[in-house]
This record gives sequence, structure tokens and C-alpha cells, in this order.
Amino acid sequence: MPGKTSVSKLLFVCALLLLSGVFVARASAQSKPPFDALEGLDPVMLVQGREAQGEMNLTVTRGQFRYYFANAANKATFEQDPTRYEIQANGACSRMGAPVYGTPDLYSVYQGRIYIFGSGECKKRFDAAPEKYFPSKSDANTKAALTPEALQKGQALIEKAVTAMGGAARLDGVTSYEEKSAGLQARRQGDVEIKYGLTLIFPDRIRFERAMPDFNDSSVMRRMALVVTPNESFIVAPNGVQPVNEVIRLDQEREVRRRPLSILRARKSADFKPAAIGGGKVGEATVEQVAIALDGINYMLGIDPATGRLLSLAYERRGPEGNFGQFVQEFSDFRTVDGLTLPFKTAGAFNGQPWKEQSSTVEAITLNGKIDPALFEKPQPNKPQQ
Repeated sequence: MPGKTSVSKLLFVCALLLLSGVFVARASAQSKPPFDALEGLDPVMLVQGREAQGEMNLTVTRGQFRYYFANAANKATFEQDPTRYEIQANGACSRMGAPVYGTPDLYSVYQGRIYIFGSGECKKRFDAAPEKYFPSKSDANTKAALTPEALQKGQALIEKAVTAMGGAARLDGVTSYEEKSAGLQARRQGDVEIKYGLTLIFPDRIRFERAMPDFNDSSVMRRMALVVTPNESFIVAPNGVQPVNEVIRLDQEREVRRRPLSILRARKSADFKPAAIGGGKVGEATVEQVAIALDGINYMLGIDPATGRLLSLAYERRGPEGNFGQFVQEFSDFRTVDGLTLPFKTAGAFNGQPWKEQSSTVEAITLNGKIDPALFEKPQPNKPQQ
């Protein structure tokens, strides 16, 4: 019987605002990948509703996990269709999703697929109502909206939003973006203020920063940063530098691409097809709703037809409890920075309820400033971190 292997401990989990992204790293405490999966049980048998211990000499490694098989036939079955039998969601906790990762020995089988979890409580909640933790498959409203008239009107609204933000030349001419913002995080002792920083060098360099009071000693500030470059991605934390896997990197890139500035900059891409789908309300303002798809996700923009301002962004995502639902951001307090009019306040809500951790206030924005290249370089080992 193969020995059970403990999955990497979660180094940190920080739910940054949409403006700053969400990131974690995990570091192996006692071992390195690949990790023995499913207590050594045969995954093909598990999917069939049976348990059989795998043999030491019959294994397949996929990604970070090593799977064991009871016989050569099951091993061959796995190899013919590994995505069916392997742990799903790239090893993320199937209740909370990435960037929270699961323990490969804490699993459930649902609809013929194997899912793992970050804690026993996550598994318990998933098992009670698994359908809550998967996105809906319906995109009928978006497909129905793709008529020539809807596309023409949607394109006109996007162009109006570009003009309202400052015009195509200024918008497309942004080469770098720096933002300082603040938000609140709920804790047992009360809300605490979190400071965020975002530095972008278009098209492919991202640096997220976060500074927050220590959970045990609020007089101590804890700082960390996530850096994404074309060559590598890593997290800089007080206990050192850790690599970032592909799933986390892609998640951070999506966070940047779904910002109002980035959405309008993406309008020239071949698959950007905005469709007007009717009116709506953002607070007291009447808006025209425009459906778009980016990165395989359906978004709904709320554009003020009078001013052209982009007032809201809505899409389906996981909420604070891990279940999928409707997430809405409302943008306000528009200010002009170097010719671009940008929102300085964001209010987030999930399924109609305010989401404090996804709301923020911008303190400063700098466009096309001089950025130190060292911000995107991995610190040398043993070099003290700020």
C-alpha cells in the first residue's frame, strides 16, 4: 500500500479585491510533487463507485498527483481518458475553488468525477449540495442577443463608453498603470483596513501588493506581493519567495482583463462582440446592458446611455461561501487622470448582498509613469524582503 502523502500546506490565502486580485501560494511542508492521491485508491474504481487499493508498481503521474491502480487494465483505461478519472479542477478545493487548494486524500465522487477539498467542512458542505459549487451552463440569454441589431447597438454603446473614458487615443495609449487603493476586511475583532497596490506594464506584466495588520498583533503590518511576467510568476512574502502555478497566474490575468479600462482596451480583438440586451438600473441610474464574452466568461456591462460611463460589471462567480452566484460591481466617483475618466469607488455585491471584501476606494492612479523594472524581478535568495 502506498504511503499517504500530506498535500502542501497553504502558505497564505488572501482574498484581495477585484481591483487587486486574489492569490495564494502553497509550499510543501514535508514533500514535493507529485503527491500520492486518493489514499492510494484506484481512481477508475472510485469513479465506478468501488474502492480498491492500488499497486506500488502501477502508477501514473498527472500534474502534481500520482495515481495508483489495482490492475494494468485500469491503468490503461485511465491513460486513454485521464481527464475523466483524475482529480478535477486542477486540484483546487471544489467548494472554494482556486486559489484554495485541496488535500488529495480528502475527496468525494460526484457525477462520475473526483473532487478534493481544503478541509473537512468544505467536503461536508459540498456533499450536502454539490450543485451549488458549479457554474450554471445556461448562456441562452447571451446567444439570443447576438442579432445584427443587438450587435450594432452594443458596438455603438462601447464606442460611447470609450469616448466617455477619454477617447480611443488616450485609452489605447496607456502603457503603464499604477493604483493605490484601500478596503475593509471583516475579522472577529472588527473590520480592519487593507491597503492594496496594483502596477501594470501593458501587455503582460502585473504586480499586486497587499499590506494588512497581522491577525494576532494588529500593530504589525504584513506585506506581500504577487508578480506575473511572461517568463515566471511568484509571490514575495515575509517568509520568502514562492512560485505561482499556472492556475493562479491565469486567474490574476483575468482579474486585470475584467477591469473597466482593460475591457474597453480589448474592444479591437476579433472575439469581442458586444450585444445590447435591454435596459436596467444601477442604483437610481438607468443603463443599457451590454453582453460580452472574455476568457470564456459572460459579462454584463451597465452603460449610462446619457454619459457613456461604464457604471457596472456583472458576471457569475464564486461568492464568499464558495457557491456560484451573480456578482455585481458598481462604479462611481469618476475622476479625470491625465485625460482618462476612471472610477475611484467600487461597490461589490453577491446575489444582491453587499460584499465588503470586494469593495474598495482608490486613493491614487498614475498613468504612463516611470516604473522601476526591479518590481518585476524575483528577489535574490536570502535578500531581506520589505
